[in-house]
Amino acid sequence: MAYENLCMNCMKEKGSNEQCPHCHFHNDSLQLPPFLPMRSMLGGKYLVGAVTESNGDGTTYMGFDTETQKAVMIREFLPDTMVKRSSDSNALLVREGSVNRYNSMLGSFMDLWSKLAKMNGLSALIGVQTVFEENNTAYAICDYVEGVQSLRDYLLNTKNGYLSWKDARVMFMPVLSTLATLHSAGIIHRGLSPATLYIYPDHRIRIGGFSIPECRTVTSGLPPEIVPGYTPVEQLGVQTAAGAWTDIYSFAAVLYRTLTGKAPIDAMVRMENDEMMIPAEFAKKIPTHVIGALVNALQVMPEDRTRTIDRFRGELSASQVTEFQSEYEQEEKARKRRIYEKAATPEIAEPDEPTQVISGLETVAAEPMATQQESSGDRKGVGLIAFLIVLCIALAALLGLLLTGKIGSLGLLTNEDTTVAEETVDVPNFVGMAYSSIQSNSTLTANFQFEIVEEYSDDVASGYVIEQSVGEGTTVTKGTKITLTVSKGVEKVTMPDVVGKTLSAATAELENKGFVVSSITKANPGGNTAGTVASASYNAGDAVEKGATVILTVWDEPTTTTTEETTVEDVDEDDDLLDDILP
Repeated sequence: MAYENLCMNCMKEKGSNEQCPHCHFHNDSLQLPPFLPMRSMLGGKYLVGAVTESNGDGTTYMGFDTETQKAVMIREFLPDTMVKRSSDSNALLVREGSVNRYNSMLGSFMDLWSKLAKMNGLSALIGVQTVFEENNTAYAICDYVEGVQSLRDYLLNTKNGYLSWKDARVMFMPVLSTLATLHSAGIIHRGLSPATLYIYPDHRIRIGGFSIPECRTVTSGLPPEIVPGYTPVEQLGVQTAAGAWTDIYSFAAVLYRTLTGKAPIDAMVRMENDEMMIPAEFAKKIPTHVIGALVNALQVMPEDRTRTIDRFRGELSASQVTEFQSEYEQEEKARKRRIYEKAATPEIAEPDEPTQVISGLETVAAEPMATQQESSGDRKGVGLIAFLIVLCIALAALLGLLLTGKIGSLGLLTNEDTTVAEETVDVPNFVGMAYSSIQSNSTLTANFQFEIVEEYSDDVASGYVIEQSVGEGTTVTKGTKITLTVSKGVEKVTMPDVVGKTLSAATAELENKGFVVSSITKANPGGNTAGTVASASYNAGDAVEKGATVILTVWDEPTTTTTEETTVEDVDEDDDLLDDILP
C-alpha cells in the first residue's frame, strides 16, 4: 500500500484531492533538504510526513506507523550546522572537522531518548515508543495524540489569559512528580516553557520538547534554543552549573506566567536590575505560601534558588495548617531559648520583707512583747550553736572537695548541679548548596564544624552538597559537627584505543569500563577489514563521563563495484542548483 490518499500533515484520508479537507494542507508541497522528503520510509514501517518543528539538534515530522495504522511523531537528530543530506539517499553527510563532535552529540541524542523510552507511562510525560539508528543518524518515535495544544496556546485561548491557583494547582502539581523522576534519571530538560508543556484532551499537562543539553546553552556551538524569560542565567553564559534548579527556575517562570498573565522578565536583565514582581491585583488572590515558593524558585543566581523538586513541591503544597505548625515550632524554639537564657543567668534573691506567716487556715499569733524580750537571750545562744554546727559542716564539705579535686583552677567551687544553657542554633538546608559558598559564609562556619565526604554523582554538579548528616531544622548546640557529602561530579574514565579491533572486542572493552556502545557502518572502498572499528566518537586517552554512549564507526564489507562517492561538495553544488531554480 502506497498510502497516496493520506495527508502528510495530519495523516488522515484526504481522498484524491491534493488539498486536505481536514487541515487544508497542500500535499503537493515540496520538503526541501536537509529535511527528509515526504513519504520516505524509516525502520521499514514509519512513513515520514511534513515537518512540524525544527531546532538546533533536530527536526520533528508527522509520521504514520504502517503496522499499527496509527499516526506518530518522528524526531530526527539533524544538527544542520554540521551535516548535509546526501543527494542520492536520505543519509546524512558530516562536514569535515565535525565528525567527533557530531558522533558525541549523536550519542547524547541516543542516551536521552532511550531513557525517555524506558519511562514511557509516566503520567506527565509524552509517550516515547522506540529509538533506532538509520541514515547515519538516529530517530525517536513518539505517540501522537489528536487535540493536543501547547500551554501557550491554551492560555491565550482562555478568557483572561491566566488561571487561578485553584485551577493551576490541579494541572501543575502532577508535573512536578514526573520532573523529579526525570532528574533522578539524570535528565535535565533545560527548555521548560509554555511552548514545551502540552495540554492533552484529558486536561492534563505533559512534558515534551526534549533536546540534548548542547542545544540549550549559548556556549555549545549549536544554535541555542533560548526562551527569554524562562531560561535561567546558567544557560546564558554565566559560569555556574546546570542542575535540577535549572528546571525549577523555568517551571516557576511558567507558573508565574500562568497565574499572572504576565511574561517573566529575562534573567540577564534581572541580573542588572531585578524589577520582577507579582502585580498587586494578583498578590491578593494567590496564596501567601505560593508566592513564597515562587520567590524562592525564581532567584536569579542558582546558589540562592530552590535546589530540589521535593523542596519546591513542599513549598507549593503548604497549607494554613502547615504555616500555623511552622509558626508554632518557631515560637516553641524561642520559648526554649528564653528558658535556657534564664537558667544561664540566675536571679539574685531580694531580702525578705517582714510578713505574717500563715499556715493553712491558721494564723500564728504574735507573741507579747515581754515574752519576746525574755526569750531573746536563749535564742542568741541557740543561734550561736547552730552557726558553729553549720561552720563545721561547711569545713567538712570543703575538705571533701579538696580530696576529690572538685575545686576549680581559680579556687572557685564548681557546682555540678547548676545547669548552664549552651547556645543553640537551627541547622539549615545545605543540600544543593555549593560547598565553596558554605566555606565563605562566616555565620555558617561560626555555628557549625564541617566534615566533608566526597563521592561521584550523575545528578549533582561537582562541588555541590548531596546529603547532610543532621537534618534541616534540627536544633543543635553551636559548634556541632555536620558531615556533608559533596559531589565530585560524574565519574570519568579513560577512553581506550579501540580503532582496528573487531566490533565485539571493542564493545566488550568499552562496556567493561562502564560505557554504553552504539555502532554505525561505513562504506569500505577496499583495503580495510570488515567488522573492525574505523573510528570512535571519543579519542583514545580522553577523559569521558562514565556511562556515556560511545559511537563506533565500523567498516562494512568491501564494495565490489566502483561508485562515485557523494561528498559534501557535491551536496553543496546541488544546493546551489536549487538556489538557481527556485525564486
